[in-house]
Amino acid sequence: MVFLWTSSGKQIHVKIVHKSDNVLQLSVENVEAHRERHRLLILELGTLFCFAVCVFLFRLTTLHALFVLPIATLVYLYNNVIKSESLVLVKDFAMQCSTTYASGTVRNALIPIEYVQDIVINEVFYNLKVIFVLQVLTKGHLFRKKPVISLLQHLKPGLSCLKIIYHELQSVLELQDC
Repeated sequence: MVFLWTSSGKQIHVKIVHKSDNVLQLSVENVEAHRERHRLLILELGTLFCFAVCVFLFRLTTLHALFVLPIATLVYLYNNVIKSESLVLVKDFAMQCSTTYASGTVRNALIPIEYVQDIVINEVFYNLKVIFVLQVLTKGHLFRKKPVISLLQHLKPGLSCLKIIYHELQSVLELQDC
């Protein structure tokens, strides 16, 4: 259990949930997810209050259109705050990447192990700066259109966190040359 930082400066909690010779399960949790949702909820309520005041004072229907976009954007952002991301690697089977949103929604992706060529830490440009990401290099016909898959792509852990995760994955995976 280690507290580290993302590339954007958010605090994250890295935890190895389970580790054995053939299985690795780790979790990266956004410590500030509750605060982010609270801040977005306050912004949304403030926007709705301004909307109500404008409608009450000015009785204009044209102002309705001005508030639809900010309210819709804030609702979207409120529902898409990332709570945690996790990786489960079963040595001879597959790698599963899960993203859990603060709203409770979970999205999973499964990469069969026979299609994993390597796992690397790569430099990428993101918002006019260089950050490091953990990526899976794939092979085979199944991943021909997407030969590189980014792991932990929503929280974007910093380099020190990625090094820990990379070494743990490599210790379990021990890829063989094909």
